[in-house]
Amino acid sequence: MKMTIGGGNQTADTTRLNEVDPHLQLKYPSTTSPQLPEWTKEQRGTWGERLFVPEWEEESGYRVSHGWKGRDLVHASTSPVRVLEYMVDYGNDGGGVGTILTGIVHFTHYAESHKGFCHGGSMCSVMDDVIGWCGFLTSGKCMPWSGFTVQINTSLKKPIAVNSVLKIRAQIVKVDGKKVYIEAVLTDPIGLDGKDEVIHARGDGLVILTKEALAST
Repeated sequence: MKMTIGGGNQTADTTRLNEVDPHLQLKYPSTTSPQLPEWTKEQRGTWGERLFVPEWEEESGYRVSHGWKGRDLVHASTSPVRVLEYMVDYGNDGGGVGTILTGIVHFTHYAESHKGFCHGGSMCSVMDDVIGWCGFLTSGKCMPWSGFTVQINTSLKKPIAVNSVLKIRAQIVKVDGKKVYIEAVLTDPIGLDGKDEVIHARGDGLVILTKEALAST
């Protein structure tokens, strides 16, 4: 499978492991990989190429060796809400407006708030992550930390049951100089009736690109 790799043209083993990083002291065990619903198999092949970022791959030791102090908020195997992967479609123009970032998200039992349902903050965390990383794709390639998310607006539409696997999608809708405007939606593609898509949250945000990123657009 073709992969987009943050920070350069690299190849990598895409196998994800759930072992605890020996460099870090954790207060709870790794979350188990969920059973993926059928819609992931049906839709995933239409989302573009996989986005690979070394700092998300815990088993590589990349984070420790590059100065990070802990694990990623939503990409670690222990994350209460965990983005299992992202796929990117740069569109006909190879970046900029129309770029779409789509991911599979597992809302684990560690994100529980009301009995049986996940905390609203878990949805906000996913919105923040997908909007930020979508902004990093503006140039037509993945440039990690090439901008700053300065605004996130999230509307929570429907509670999420513990252990749900959902789809997150963000799209660049406008680029104005260093300002990148992004819209996102969190859905269950197959609703409770097996037919209608259920929208759990909508969001929009603003990412400000760095001078280096701006020069690449």
